[in-house]
Amino acid sequence: MFDETKSATASSFESQTRYIRVQRYTEGGFVEFAFGIGSPDLMVDLILPRQAFREFCQTNKVVDLTPEQERVLDFERSKWRYGQPGITE
Repeated sequence: MFDETKSATASSFESQTRYIRVQRYTEGGFVEFAFGIGSPDLMVDLILPRQAFREFCQTNKVVDLTPEQERVLDFERSKWRYGQPGITE
């Protein structure tokens, strides 16, 4: 039986923007990066060989965070890490 709710949820998920934030390129040929779906506020840390990273980015049509977006996120996270007020307070 076809479940329209699941189809709509999957479609919504598939259309969400994917974000990356490269943290470093290792001498061993790996890329350490953060990846988030739908919002850059919640990201997971990943590591891939450089070619696999390029393929991952292409497949997911990722958006690189700008330096300004990175600064805003870092400032906001300081509130949670160190008890400092962030930009939404």
